[in-house]
Amino acid sequence: MRVSAYKARTNLGDLINRAYYNNEEIIIERKGEPMVKISKYKGEKKTKEETLADLAGVWKDIDADEVIKYIYEGRRDGSRKKNFLAKWDS
Repeated sequence: MRVSAYKARTNLGDLINRAYYNNEEIIIERKGEPMVKISKYKGEKKTKEETLADLAGVWKDIDADEVIKYIYEGRRDGSRKKNFLAKWDS
């Protein structure tokens, strides 16, 4: 959908809703020239490793893959008594 800058100013809320809820892309034109596009923000998906690394920023020396592997091992054997950090204590 293409709209003039004037129409975009007067109907911005409606245009945002159309982009978000209907996944429409709206092109805003000035003097017939495309200037800006409004579209739904898709976000940036993070991997498990990136998410874990963000949450565990204090563990900078620990590889996220190792941490995830250790967590899954603990879930498989049902043990909740493991001292998680003891594995990396030296």
